[in-house]
Amino acid sequence: MGKQRTTMSTDSPVALLDTNIWLDCYDAARPNHPDAQTLMDLLEKADFTIAYASTSIKDFYYLFCAEHKQAIRQREGQLTQARAQAIQATAWGCLRNMTAIAVAVPIGEPQIWLAEHMHDLHGDFEDNLILAAVETSKADYFVTNDTTLLGKSACPAFTCADMIAFLQR
Repeated sequence: MGKQRTTMSTDSPVALLDTNIWLDCYDAARPNHPDAQTLMDLLEKADFTIAYASTSIKDFYYLFCAEHKQAIRQREGQLTQARAQAIQATAWGCLRNMTAIAVAVPIGEPQIWLAEHMHDLHGDFEDNLILAAVETSKADYFVTNDTTLLGKSACPAFTCADMIAFLQR
């Protein structure tokens, strides 16, 4: 999926995707998976630079593995070592693709400072780190399915479905 990106381009618009969009993209069992796949295709065709906050990649790995392991435990009553290893291998494959098609926006002292100062705007520190990455990266668009974040970013923010509609207009 997607073409290789290693740096932000000043020639193309930047869309920073929230962790939930990446989970939707790589997990066919999630209800927003089709929209996330469509979004990725449209962003690539429109020559966007796709970005993610560097904290999203570790959150993605943890959540992807945890959700899949929990689903197997609920469905089958137990999780074998082989299944756990297969889930981890799949998550690693997703991460490799993610880093191949998108650019990481670093989270460092400036973003931590900004996230702390967003407390009154939004009380979730992890979300604030994402919002800080949007602001400091000067992203043109922020895409999230977390409706509590819409209207709180430094650039236009869309749900996945709304960004698709925007790109198709």
